[in-house]
Amino acid sequence: MNIIGGFLGNDSTFGRLMTKAGTIIAANVLFAVCSIPVVTIGAAWKALYHTIFSMLEAEDAINPFTTFWQGFRKNFIRTTLYWIAFAGIMILGYIDLQVCRQVSGGIRYFSAGVIAVMLVLLVIALYLFPLLSVSTGNVTEMVKKALFLAMNRPLKLVVIVMLHVIPVALYCLDEANRPTYAFIGAFFGFGLIALITAKLIISQIRKYSESQILTDRKAA
Repeated sequence: MNIIGGFLGNDSTFGRLMTKAGTIIAANVLFAVCSIPVVTIGAAWKALYHTIFSMLEAEDAINPFTTFWQGFRKNFIRTTLYWIAFAGIMILGYIDLQVCRQVSGGIRYFSAGVIAVMLVLLVIALYLFPLLSVSTGNVTEMVKKALFLAMNRPLKLVVIVMLHVIPVALYCLDEANRPTYAFIGAFFGFGLIALITAKLIISQIRKYSESQILTDRKAA
């Protein structure tokens, strides 16, 4: 009985693993629910990373509901504006691509530029919203941070992009299994992607923050 109790205890390896799994699932469900209005996806995205980073940094278990809500409401308006700007530009880019496909002549080459802009914007967004959960600054500073982190580790960048693009592609292309993909995403998929992404970039964020502190001290 003591062996079973020790194995299932909160301080055991299994217990800690289950606690983290529960945190990820809870944060994922909260993200899915808070994303329903669409316009709040940015704040929910940031709150998801706020919860994941807090879980990775904390020595003890965290309350995912309280932590998510703290991340969701903090700088809600600014984060929402970032999301609206990102979504708006991506929608315009998609419309431009559809127009370019239907016309002939040199304007069709314009689509290459549109795709390039959309890819750069996607990269910025994939790093910007995680950064917003742990860092502050105006839009120019945050975009610079996002681009620096992305370009500083190209291999990690490729992995992170694939982590986000492949599930979306599968959902769009594999119509037969679309309900399964939707269930996975609503239950734990987004949280798992956020966890892997956070683990990939957390060391970069720490190093960048430390170098910025040293730079600010020298400037002062």
